[in-house]
Amino acid sequence: MKIAFKTLGCRANRAESDRLLERLMKAGFLCETENSTKNFDAEIVIVNTCSVTNDADKKSRQAIRAIKNANPKAKIYVFGCSVRADKKFYENMEEVEFAGEIDEINSKLKGQKSKPQLKAQNLNAEVALSRTRAVIKIQDGCNNSCSYCAIRLVRGREKSYPMKEILNQIKEKVALGFKEIVLTGINITSWRSGDGGNFDFADLIGVILNKINVPRLRISSMEPESVNEKFAKLLKDKKFCAHIHLPLQSGSDKILKIMRRKYDTKKFEKACRMIRKFAPDAGITTDVIVGFPGESEKDFKETVKLCKKIGFSKIHVFPYSKRKNTPASIMPNQIDERVKKSRAKTLRNLSEQLSKKFIKSQLGKTYDVLFEEKSVGWTPNYIKVHTSPDKSLVNSIKPIKLTEKLTKF
Repeated sequence: MKIAFKTLGCRANRAESDRLLERLMKAGFLCETENSTKNFDAEIVIVNTCSVTNDADKKSRQAIRAIKNANPKAKIYVFGCSVRADKKFYENMEEVEFAGEIDEINSKLKGQKSKPQLKAQNLNAEVALSRTRAVIKIQDGCNNSCSYCAIRLVRGREKSYPMKEILNQIKEKVALGFKEIVLTGINITSWRSGDGGNFDFADLIGVILNKINVPRLRISSMEPESVNEKFAKLLKDKKFCAHIHLPLQSGSDKILKIMRRKYDTKKFEKACRMIRKFAPDAGITTDVIVGFPGESEKDFKETVKLCKKIGFSKIHVFPYSKRKNTPASIMPNQIDERVKKSRAKTLRNLSEQLSKKFIKSQLGKTYDVLFEEKSVGWTPNYIKVHTSPDKSLVNSIKPIKLTEKLTKF
């Protein structure tokens, strides 16, 4: 029995899909990694859904229908945030065989009679060859109460995974040949050791850098209020990728307050300065929501101004969308869709300008580039590099001097 995967959404979803894939392969199932799956010709396709926005819900459902159209005989199993948000909808989709949680899918599939097609000892090679990065989930859930977010409703309260478990996973991935470890979660900086100790997120990173011979360590999105000198100093270690994703959401203090964010614009700027104090060439990327209820033209201009001032290397722009059971969904002064679209276009154009400016500032500098394709790789501060090698450079790290030709936007 062949099983294929389709994952939508964040890196936390990617980590969860990877863990399920490994469990099924160890049980003897023949699984295709996401990269090798083209036409979803497997008997079973497992879809990990996303619900961060209305558009994400829509894409999850579209993906399921597209898979069924391409492979009518496939049995489709679904899980993830969108399923948790509206399980009944997915149970009623004619394309869906089963909707539930990871453990339920794992148990249901293992309960099916099928001869093992993949020996356990071959698991490592199969998984290691699929990607150059290993995504490790260190925590789940979120205790924040942002007025627009529904993820906390489907993910639940914060839960940190044991340090020993995290370190063992990383050691395993490094031994398999992965060149980059990515730490992820729903609110990763909330991580705390669960043994009664005082270890926090920065301590965890320090242990990984000092105790494990990991070629590169990268983190996913972190909250701005968690940036302090203790954390920022770790960026001096060349193994720690100087690319930090800090979600701004708005450059207006008025809107940030309505959003129930835990910082204001001054604190956000301070976080960026702290990062650049210890990593001057750091790439700082962000998320911005445009058209949040009550966002005036003045508020939007403040956002544009702050984005220019900080000089993000990329801005991920999200037009606000109502999420069920969130305070923002019933707030007055909802913004017209045409206004949202216009503001999103303005900010995306700015993002392109800032990205080009950041890349230009890095030309002439030499970075260790991790190649994910034959001739395409990424610098630690997340600049995409294109080369023309004589042979494939996949999963290798090479020093590359950045030029305009190699960093075409």
